[in-house]
Amino acid sequence: MSTTEIALQDMDDSALIARCCTELPYVMHAFGELVKRHERYVFNVCRRYLGSEDDAEDGTQEVFMRVFHALPQFEGRAQFRTWLYRIAMNHCHEVSQKNKRYMSYDYEEALDDPAMHLAEEDLPDAMLDAADERDCVQRSLTQMRTQDMEILNLRFMGELSLEDIASTLGSKLSATKMRFYRAMESFRGIYEKLCM
Repeated sequence: MSTTEIALQDMDDSALIARCCTELPYVMHAFGELVKRHERYVFNVCRRYLGSEDDAEDGTQEVFMRVFHALPQFEGRAQFRTWLYRIAMNHCHEVSQKNKRYMSYDYEEALDDPAMHLAEEDLPDAMLDAADERDCVQRSLTQMRTQDMEILNLRFMGELSLEDIASTLGSKLSATKMRFYRAMESFRGIYEKLCM
């Protein structure tokens, strides 16, 4: 390991970002360290939102390409991770919207598919329950208003605190808390109708 790599590992995110802004696009050492630090987090966000490891890998690459181009505009008003999460969610939302246009998934049709029932019979009950639960949660989220779904995604998929969410959304903490609790109530009502 070179002395440059050791020095970069000791820097916090804001020092790394400052270094990136002076080095990019010609020198990639600091940016490479930033990617190494945060790629697992971005991958997990993309996988939870998009549902597939392949899509999550593609998404992670795309997110860091966007970060590469947008980093000089990062002003540091929010934490880097909050800003990164926002870019990841925007990308996932775009991919999701594109997929909806090209592939409309019909749950009723899928339930009538005999091949699906055969596959279900082969699964252990606990596995089937976990899959059913994930499906219920996902369907409930898609029934919500976009702004309600967004705040729940920020909290649970992005693992952001309410303070960080307020910063990301540019709103007061009290308003963010109220919006979060209303979104939770909305989710609970939809979930109970669809899944109970």
